[in-house]
Amino acid sequence: MGEPEEGHARRPWIDPELAAHSGLFERKIHRIGERVYCAVGYNLANVIAVDGPEGLVIVDTGLEMRQGEEVLADLREITGKPVAAIVYTHHHVDHVQGTRAFVSDEEVDSGAVPIVAHESLLEQYVQENGAIGPIMGARAISMYNVALDGADMKGMNLGIGPFLRAGENGFVPPTEVFGDEYAVTLGGVRMEMHWVPSEAHSELCILLPDERTLLSAEVIQDHCFPNLYTLRGALFRDPRRWCRSIDAMREFGADVEHMVLQHGTPVSGNEEIHTVLRNYRDAIQFTHDQTMRWANKGYAKDEIARMVRLPPHLESFAPWLRPYYGTVEHSVPQIYSGTIGWFDGDPTALAPTPREQYAERLVRMMGGRDAVLEESRAALTAGDPQFAAELCSYLIRIDREDRDARLVKAAAFRELGYASLNIGWRGFYLTGARVLDGTLDLDPLYRVMGMVAANPEALRRMPPHALVELMPLRLKAEESHEVREAIGLHFTDLDEHGTVEIRGGVAVAEQRRSQDVVARAAGPREALGLLVAGTLEVGAALAVEGFEVEGSRERLAAFLERFELIYERFPNYFLR
Repeated sequence: MGEPEEGHARRPWIDPELAAHSGLFERKIHRIGERVYCAVGYNLANVIAVDGPEGLVIVDTGLEMRQGEEVLADLREITGKPVAAIVYTHHHVDHVQGTRAFVSDEEVDSGAVPIVAHESLLEQYVQENGAIGPIMGARAISMYNVALDGADMKGMNLGIGPFLRAGENGFVPPTEVFGDEYAVTLGGVRMEMHWVPSEAHSELCILLPDERTLLSAEVIQDHCFPNLYTLRGALFRDPRRWCRSIDAMREFGADVEHMVLQHGTPVSGNEEIHTVLRNYRDAIQFTHDQTMRWANKGYAKDEIARMVRLPPHLESFAPWLRPYYGTVEHSVPQIYSGTIGWFDGDPTALAPTPREQYAERLVRMMGGRDAVLEESRAALTAGDPQFAAELCSYLIRIDREDRDARLVKAAAFRELGYASLNIGWRGFYLTGARVLDGTLDLDPLYRVMGMVAANPEALRRMPPHALVELMPLRLKAEESHEVREAIGLHFTDLDEHGTVEIRGGVAVAEQRRSQDVVARAAGPREALGLLVAGTLEVGAALAVEGFEVEGSRERLAAFLERFELIYERFPNYFLR
């Protein structure tokens, strides 16, 4: 199925403005003032080191162990001081999963090297990588261009970093947390930490008053328009709260001379810093306010997305507000939904005709499959790839294996992708094109993501409740309406207990020991984590070494069979 639609074999291309943006991510350790070093270009996010008299304070550890190891090796060319502390600015994986490259288990367990974060970080990390991890991970493959290669990636960047390279998960939960503010000395350096919810609820920034330096985390996401909504999916990012956080930074950072970001290069000069902060928050407020202005007039999300445009002085504030990563267009629907919900007031949306049935009836009304396919090709030839793709979607909903429709839609996606200035849009279009034309099978990559997510070393550091509470989301409820039984879990490394009970199609996870169970599994977190994670077939999960079963092993297996596997097959959102 791999040959392109005849006449539409579009040559790979990247917008020159987007290509030029790649120059921002040259691999380099930047020195800022006397104490601060920022490692840019090693992966999607930066790693920052504050060189204190008593040791290094590492601010964010990167996406994976290899990044952490590479940054630390290059830092060792500058200083041999030991790591005195680690700070997580927020819970996103590209900031917290290189930790074990910088610190040993013994240093963490003894308290010799504290890991500081906002009090919400662990909950947010577990929610994002557990509860919504499978779909978010599947979308991240497209958004971050992970499966693309060759000419499609030549000269490319990811808007907020050079590339995304996955690898071994070295996350270690924080050992020291705070609420709104935290004044502390780490490594002999005075630090004032502030909770600044913005693109993550767990976000914190750090003022180094003696260095007149602000470590701004991802409150200023990079030299691009922020992702007020991320296409990979996330909890609602409240623009009003984001603006308040920037305003707080403008106030307590009034005298700073340097601002060091977790993506992209540092900014120096007090006037330049405050120009960036002011324009950035104004763009966010404008997008929110104008979305709600038109919502209050009764317009729908898609209509408002076409209407709201930044004022010229903000739209041209390059590169800071250019749409390399976030866009106004894909932020508007989320602001609408996050503020007043998904319903736009038209009751036809309350119980719509099932999409497959709708497609069948519509295609029949338009003259049948061949007529629609011909019209889609005409639209593509006429320079309207969006309409061509929309028409083909109806055909593919009727028959997912309609080769001609898939190839036309793939060609349309390539036209849209190569023309896009936004890396997420480009990634979804071009990944979708390869899935549609049959040149890309995402199942193997998706399974690898599952193996990384259920890494025993990472599971060993998770609190038991985080492991147990993920099971209910996998219950095959339609097969469990008459089931009323429970299993017990004993996490022997902490001597903590959990119970998972199925009550007529609902699975309830609790942190308690129950006597009324069909079986109880006992073992350390890394073993029980694999048992309940849902990434292994039940037989393989029960064969994991390190745990024992009290009661019926067969009934435990039958109980586990009532839960779906995750990361088994890519949830193909391109064939809908």
